[in-house]
This record gives sequence, structure tokens and C-alpha cells, in this order.
Amino acid sequence: MPDKEQDIGLLSQAIESINSVSSTLMQYYQTLEDRIKVLTEEVDQKKQLLDGILDSIDVGVVFFDKDGKIRLVNRAAESMLCVDSAKILGGSSLPAEISEDNVVPENGKPFHALISNPEVRKADGSMIGKALIFKDITLLKRLEAENERNRRLSAMGELVMKIAHEIRNPLGSIELFANLLADDLKGTEQVEYAKRISNAVRSLVSMLDNMLRFSGEIRPRLELACLNEVLHETFREFQGLLAGGGAEMVLTEEGSYSLYIDRDLIRQAFINLLLNSVQAMPEGGKIEVSLSAGTAGVQDVPSEVRLSVRDNGAGMDEETKARIFEPFYSTKDRGTGLGMSITLGIITAHGGRIMVDSFPGRGTEFIITLPTEKRSSPRSI
Repeated sequence: MPDKEQDIGLLSQAIESINSVSSTLMQYYQTLEDRIKVLTEEVDQKKQLLDGILDSIDVGVVFFDKDGKIRLVNRAAESMLCVDSAKILGGSSLPAEISEDNVVPENGKPFHALISNPEVRKADGSMIGKALIFKDITLLKRLEAENERNRRLSAMGELVMKIAHEIRNPLGSIELFANLLADDLKGTEQVEYAKRISNAVRSLVSMLDNMLRFSGEIRPRLELACLNEVLHETFREFQGLLAGGGAEMVLTEEGSYSLYIDRDLIRQAFINLLLNSVQAMPEGGKIEVSLSAGTAGVQDVPSEVRLSVRDNGAGMDEETKARIFEPFYSTKDRGTGLGMSITLGIITAHGGRIMVDSFPGRGTEFIITLPTEKRSSPRSI
């Protein structure tokens, strides 16, 4: 019996020891569970903070793990690439063509970008993946190109004006004498030669007039007019021409806009843009013209009006886009290359701006912004 009582005592001691150890383990487990909960909350907070930061910046960020799988796409990247992150996470490619300084989304609008592709590493230096970081600098590119273009045009405009004035006077004399000679040669075969001389001189004078317009002598007569009406008039005139060439023109208006303009000059600028679109679509196509309130001001009282002319023609390469407003620059076999220069001068003389957005094979869009308030007319170059 003593041995049995001793065994029972030992068993009781063992049970108490187990219970004590179990209680201690439960305390450790509870402490560990509380610690894990705190750490999880900290991780969640840091993740939310990181997600908030990534989604608040205007820079696109895409993270690929070391196996090349997409693990993170921020909101800016979704917007610029026109994608839903849920549909591409876990995949290995983006629905876009990315070159040195251009991004061309499959379903979105191409844009110029600053692009970097750094490796992402842990604290110990081991690589865990790569990040694709890109920022849309299309507007910056446009402004840089516009400033450089204006600088060159200003210098060239002064030279053109001087040359045009020097040539115009002797041409007037040549035309006068050619007409006198034609009168003297009436009834003879030679009268046709005199008429050809007169017609050729008249053509040269017209070209010089265009050059003088480009050179900065555009002085609009500003009157309050409805821009919608000017567009409608031009539309009616162009419908037959466009239909014959297989082109379709669509006008979208988000409102009626009255502003201080020179109707004839604005009409000429609009015609130049339409002709440029028609010539870019020799096989026919679609020209979309839209009129809306600009981004400045508020919707009810806009301080700017935005006119967009978009075609689905061949588009332009970078060189053509950079030089499109240069005088005498043309990609066509015929033409003076002054149409777009004059258009720039007309819009600038109205205190407005004109920008071009184009990619090869994706058409061209000209965007004109005009002020609704009357302003003093600046030089056109």
C-alpha cells in the first residue's frame, strides 16, 4: 500500500507540473497571440499607408516579383494604361507597348513618359523583383516644343517679313507692265504669254500675302460672336467636298459659346485644320470636331473654350509633329507649307493656344483653346 500511495503522490505531482506548464504555455500563447495581433495591425497600417501613398501620386508603379509575375499596380498605372489591376495581377505582361520614352496602351491613348525599371532588393541585398515606374510628360513635351517653335518662328518671321516687303513692290510693277503689254497685244497670239506672266505674278503676290500673315501682321478685329455658328457655316461648305473624298465629319457641342473673335480669321484657321485632316486621309476616314468648355474657370462660366479636331488618318512621326507649325515645312508634294503656320498665328493673335497630339497609325488631334474674355491682341509669333 505504501508503494501505491507513493505512486499516486508522484502522479499527482506530475499532473500539477503538467497543469503548471500548460498554464504557462497558455500564457505564452496568449502573449504571442497578442503580439502577433499587434504586429499584424502594424503591417496592415503600413500596407494601407503604402497603398495610400502609391494611389495618391500621379506616377504609375507596377511591381513584378522575381518570377516576373505582377504583384502590384497602383491607381495611376491603372488610369494611364486603361486597365483593371484585378485582371492583370498574377500575369506576366502589361497590355501596353513600352519603349524608351513612349507608352502605347492597347485600349488607351498613347503618351510620352519618363520610364525607369529599377530592381527591388531586401535589406540584405537580395533581389525580390523589379518595379516599372513611369510618369506622363506629354504636356511638358508639348510646352517645350511650343516654346522652341515660337523662338524659331519669331526669328524666321522677322526675316520673312523683310524679304516679302522687298519682293512685293517690284512684283507689283511687273504685273502692271504685263497687263499693259496684254492690252497692246490684243488680237495677237502673243497676248496669251502676257496673261500668263500676269497670272504668275498674281500667284506670287498671293503667296507673299500669306508669308506676311505668317510673319506677325495678323491683327484680328475682335467682335462678340458665336463660335458654334462659325463652325456650322464651315461644316455646310465642306460637306460636299468631304463626301466626295469618302470622309465623314461629326460635330459634337457641349454648349453654345460666344466669345470675342475675328470670324473670318477663325474660319480660315478651322478650314486649314480640316484640309490638313482631309489630306491625311487619302482613302477617306472620319473627322471628329468637338466644342466644349476649357479646363480653366468653372463649367457654368468658363474662361476658355476648347475646340478639338481629330482624324483617324496616318498620324505623324516625332519629327513631323515637332515641325508641323514651321513655315514652309510640308510633307506634301504640293503646297507652300504655310497653312499650319498661319493657323498658329491666328490662334495666338486671339490670345489662344494650339497643340497637336499624334502618333503614327493612330491619327492626329489638334486642340485649340480660346479665351472667352476680350484680350489685347499679342503678336502672332
